[in-house]
Order: sequence, then structure tokens, then C-alpha cells
Amino acid sequence: MAEKGDSSATGAETTSMAEKETPSMTEKQASSATGEETSSMAAERTSSAEGEETDLEKVVERVVTTIPEDDATYKIDIMNESRRLLSLLKEMKLNQTVGLGRGDGDRAFLDEQLVILGSGQNWLNDGNLKCAMVDRVSVELLLEKLSSSLPDQNEAAKDLQMLTKAKPSCREAFSKLNGAISRLLSPLSLTKVESNPELQEDLITTVLNILTDDRNKHLVGEHPRAIPLLTESMKYGTDETRRNAIAALVSLSALDLNKFIIGSSGALAPLLEVMCVGHPLAIKEAASAIRSLCKVYENQDKFTKLGAVKIILQKIKEGILVDELLGVLAVLSTHNDAVEELGDPDTFQYLIDIKRNTASEIARKKCIEILFNVSMLEKPSFGDEKKKSRRLV
Repeated sequence: MAEKGDSSATGAETTSMAEKETPSMTEKQASSATGEETSSMAAERTSSAEGEETDLEKVVERVVTTIPEDDATYKIDIMNESRRLLSLLKEMKLNQTVGLGRGDGDRAFLDEQLVILGSGQNWLNDGNLKCAMVDRVSVELLLEKLSSSLPDQNEAAKDLQMLTKAKPSCREAFSKLNGAISRLLSPLSLTKVESNPELQEDLITTVLNILTDDRNKHLVGEHPRAIPLLTESMKYGTDETRRNAIAALVSLSALDLNKFIIGSSGALAPLLEVMCVGHPLAIKEAASAIRSLCKVYENQDKFTKLGAVKIILQKIKEGILVDELLGVLAVLSTHNDAVEELGDPDTFQYLIDIKRNTASEIARKKCIEILFNVSMLEKPSFGDEKKKSRRLV
């Protein structure tokens, strides 16, 4: 009987332990319900954040186009508030938050003032935050600073140069904002473009940077001060400024219309001046510009009359950038006046010698192209046909 009692006690104890270890159905259901509630709350927060992002994007689009142009006092207030909000956006990015997070009352006030600048969109791509709207507003603020004091101009020009180098959306902004090219160039004077070399270098470099966007090629090319300022910057400024000014002309000349504009602007003679006395890197940029511009016959004619063939041949004889400069001569060799110079017996023989002795395949091909063009286009005088037939190419 004692054994039977012990066994019963043991069974009761085992049952009690099992009940403690195994949760009841009611507990499981409660846990499941809690999980569903948590998921539902998370989904609601995500949906709310997405709605906020879309709403804020529209506001940013609106504010960029509603900053007043004619009310100077109000505009200053707008810009000051804009700077404050951009600082707030910086904090948002660091904290990976969505929205301005200042409550409905502050949001209503910002809507009323139309100075909400944060898009609130936290788009991550390879760890980098992208927000074209905020970038556009940043450019707007920096362009505004270019009309301020000299220290502000220097700081804004440096920031614009860095932003347009790093971010395509900042380059695109110049085609979206009203008067952006005029405001960018406003600190530079045509009569003394190099008065502030650092400012000049940053602004000219910014012009070069934004020309990767084809819409800006049109805007800059057609702006009445842009090409004249680039031309002056080829002549006056730091070495970096001069090279970037020439590179900007190369980029602009990718559009046929700009080839004509540049050719009529007075930029051709300074390009040849760079060929004469410039740094080898500047000469290389100038050669690219001349080759591109000479795809228009009118520019070929102007360069030839300015003595381009003689200048380029002299540089080739000095051993400077032979491949590149022979490429320029190859383009010029389709012009009748250039052919007359290249058809000179000594010059013709010199080109033959380059073809025979060069180790460069590019130089050899360009010489053949020049010699062929000269042979086809040259107009021999009476009795010269026999001499031409003896030329060995």
C-alpha cells in the first residue's frame, strides 16, 4: 500500500511539472495575438512614413519654385529659414528618421510659410543618401550666397565646385533653377576676371562640371557672358583655371550650334596663343578644342587665316604632343588654304619623314591622312604635275 501511495504522489508531481513547462492554449493565443498586433503597428508606421515622404516631396517641389524674386526682405527671411531647415535635415539623415518630426502645429506653420525644404525621403543606395530635391535647394542657397559678401562668395563658390563635381543631381539643378547660370557667373568681371583667382578658379571649374549635363551645354553656350568669360579665363588666371576654361570650351563644342557660337566669339585666337606658349596640359586641351571646332568649315577657315598650320607644325617639330597635333592638322588638311601650306615641298617631305620614322601608329596614320588630303586637294601650277608625281608617300 505504501508503494502504491508513493507512485501516485510521483505521478501527480510529474503532471504538475508538465503543466508548468507547457504553456496553456490561452497563453499561446495571447502571444500570437500580440505578434499580430506588433506586425500591424509596424505596417501602419511604414505606411504612414511612406505617405509622409510623398507629401514632403511635393512640398519641396513647390517651395523651390515659390521663393519670391522681387521682394528682397521677404526673400532674406525665406533663405534664413531655409538654412535652418537644411541643418535639421542633416540631423534627420544622421538619425535615419523620416519626416521633419516637429509635430502638426509646426508642420502647419511651415506649410503656411512655404519654406519646408526637407523632402524627408530616406532613399539609401549602397549606403549613400540620395535626395535630388534637397540638392536642388542646396544649390539655390549657394547661388544666393554668391551675391553676398566676398567671404560668402568664396565659401559658396568652393561648395558649388565640390557639389557639382560629386553629385549629378547638383549639376542637373542648374538646368532647373531660374537664372542659375547668370547667378553663377555674376561675381566675375569681364574687364578683370582674375581679380580674385581662387573665386575665379572655383566658378570656372563649376562651369566645367555642370557641362556633363547636355541641357547645361545649351544654357551656357547661349548665355551672353559665359563664353567671353571662358575666353578671358584662358588668358588670365591660375594654370588650373586656364585648363578648365579650355576644357569647358571643348565640352561646349560637342553641340554643333555651340561650335558656331564659339567661332564667332573671339575665342579662336586665344586658343592658338595657348598653343604657342601654354603648358603642355593646356596645349593638349587647346588641341582638343581646335580639332572639335574645326569640324565646322567656317572655323577651319578662321583658324587657317590666324596661322594655325604654322603654329602647329612648329610644336610638332619641338616634339610636343605629336600625335594630338597631327590629328589637328589632319582636320585642317581638308581646307584649301591649309592644303597650300601643307603642300609646301619642305613641309610635305617633313610629313613623309615622320610617317617613315615614327614608332607611333597614331602619328603614322595621321600623316597618311594629311598627305592623302594634300595630294587630292592641292592645285598644282602649270608644269608642277611631274614634280608631284615624284613624291614618295
